[in-house]
Amino acid sequence: MTQTLNYQAIFEAVPNLHLILAPDQDFTILAASDAQLRATHTRREESVGRPVFDVFRKNPDDPTEFGTGVLRDSLERVLRSRAPDRMAITRYDIPRPAALGGGFELRYWRPLNVPVLDQRGEVLYIIHQVEDVTEEVQREHSDSLSHFEERFRAALLASGIGTFTWFLSDGSVSLDSSLEQIFHLPLGQQVTSVDGFVQQVHPDDRAHVRLAFDHYAKGDDFTAEFRLVNAGAECWLACKAKAFRDANGTLAYVAGACTDISARRYAEDALRVSENSLRQLNETLEARVATEVTERSRAEEALRQAQKMEAVGQLTGGIAHDFNNLLTGIIGSLDLMQRRHQRNEPLELERYIGAAVTSAQRAAALTQRLLAFSRQQALDLRAVDVNQLVASLEDLLHRTTGENITIETRLSGGLLPACMDVNQLETALINLVINARDAMPYGGRITLSTASFTMGKSPDSNKSGMAAGEYVLLSVVDTGTGMAPNVMARAFEPFFTTKPIGQGTGLGLSMVYGYIKQSKGYIQFESEPDIGTRVHLYLPVHQGEVTALAHEPERTPTGAGETILVVEDEPVVRALVVEVLNELGYETLEAGEASEALCITESGQRIDLLISDVGLPGMNGRQLADIARQQRPGLKVLFATGYAESFAANDFLGPDMAVITKPFAIDVFATKVGEILGNG
Repeated sequence: MTQTLNYQAIFEAVPNLHLILAPDQDFTILAASDAQLRATHTRREESVGRPVFDVFRKNPDDPTEFGTGVLRDSLERVLRSRAPDRMAITRYDIPRPAALGGGFELRYWRPLNVPVLDQRGEVLYIIHQVEDVTEEVQREHSDSLSHFEERFRAALLASGIGTFTWFLSDGSVSLDSSLEQIFHLPLGQQVTSVDGFVQQVHPDDRAHVRLAFDHYAKGDDFTAEFRLVNAGAECWLACKAKAFRDANGTLAYVAGACTDISARRYAEDALRVSENSLRQLNETLEARVATEVTERSRAEEALRQAQKMEAVGQLTGGIAHDFNNLLTGIIGSLDLMQRRHQRNEPLELERYIGAAVTSAQRAAALTQRLLAFSRQQALDLRAVDVNQLVASLEDLLHRTTGENITIETRLSGGLLPACMDVNQLETALINLVINARDAMPYGGRITLSTASFTMGKSPDSNKSGMAAGEYVLLSVVDTGTGMAPNVMARAFEPFFTTKPIGQGTGLGLSMVYGYIKQSKGYIQFESEPDIGTRVHLYLPVHQGEVTALAHEPERTPTGAGETILVVEDEPVVRALVVEVLNELGYETLEAGEASEALCITESGQRIDLLISDVGLPGMNGRQLADIARQQRPGLKVLFATGYAESFAANDFLGPDMAVITKPFAIDVFATKVGEILGNG
């Protein structure tokens, strides 16, 4: 029997808290789930057809509550980017029915805004999904709050950054302690207005700073550089801010960050003085010219260093801006504690302390995500025929080096396969050949050679730290300019380069070094001025069959009805993976955590493949896989993760286990699943 689905009835009955909003300037409510209506004390006939901020308006009794403004900012980002936007835990008070006493209820939410696009990629609707986390927030403890605040304040001070907030409703300005220290404010003195802020600025720069605040008040982006008047030695700051709107779309407050750029300005001034002096020198006075050239070189080095530090400062300033939204929860909760304390209501302190701690912990999580940027990447280590890889790259390398450079290959026969990531090894080899090419501007010869090498158990002073075992030796030798000992000592240092500004980042050799070390290999570097450079890569041997070089599949593998269990604690990701697998012809089971998954593996249900996130709450993905294999020996496992540090080597993976790193393309994911199940 064919039955027409009533999608509206299904949507209204789901247990999750959802609204469907129109992509207009008022974000009109088009539909609401029953759970959403119950949680917010609203009725469908009073909500559907009205602007969302008319139904869920700002709490007029609490000026520190910015939830409506933060929500509007997120919805506008969705319209601009056409991509989902996950918000941090946000305080958004809910009107209380008159029968329950009226007023507003304190609530904390975890919102997610997802666009629904038409065939042209335009936004049709926005699905506003929330989770009420008020009880979770109020259960948190405050043990680490002061420690976190001190670490955050120390980080800002170390990077020469301070932040401020300008409330447009009353014109008041609030500076954090870092900016107060940068301003060298006397003990007890505070800056509470724009005029007070401008008074800290050098008189010659005040008009420019007032112009910046005029731009911020209009919602415009603007960067102002200015000097301080009370900082002793001349101190330069760069200020950048962003304006935020309230629920009505009215500009409500401006959050900004000021970065100390004195080092850069000093270096620029020194460089200008050096250039002017150099132009005035008598060309016949070689000694004076040599002296000025030396000073100019020092000034340029100082400028490069200052620019690097300023880039770090700008990055930290961006992080500080992101922290402002999270700090709103801390500041608001502390203000409420102060108000309750003044009214002699100490019993209210605990939940507001918990709210502040939750916001602080979210900010700490943001810091951890930033640190993850610098961690090791996941490697797809497998058996690789190094001779075949070098041969496959010969045409590309010839085109890269040009006609005046000869590339010679000396490949030894009978090599065992190396245990490496094919793509990363290709990138490392290309990087080394490009470096060799740049060292031979007038032409020369590059020799690529392979050989077997065995490292004995006795220590070798020339290969300190190299583990005993069998290796494949891949060498890149050039006849270029070579390097002096002091330059060679810094060759693997990140951001170090001898190339002119704009012609090199200084990351090539450091990335090759990090990749080889991560693969448990060894790298040896030799260079002599005017003779050339020799780079030797010792690649660990893989005992097993050689894997052919990767190539793009002619079609995306599809399933034959196999059953796959998907374990993922993020609902949006889990739903996406399940939908992709269903579309590829697989049957799917799903679980949000390990305990739920184990209930399925203990049943008699058919399971051909387990796909699991590693970072599950409670039991992690590898522990889940081990238990599942005890119940179902030989079960195939695919880990999907955005955290790669556990996969630096194959030690983490057992037989019939593989890993794919988030985010991944659907075709890549489908190919990986097909390979594991034998459908590739």
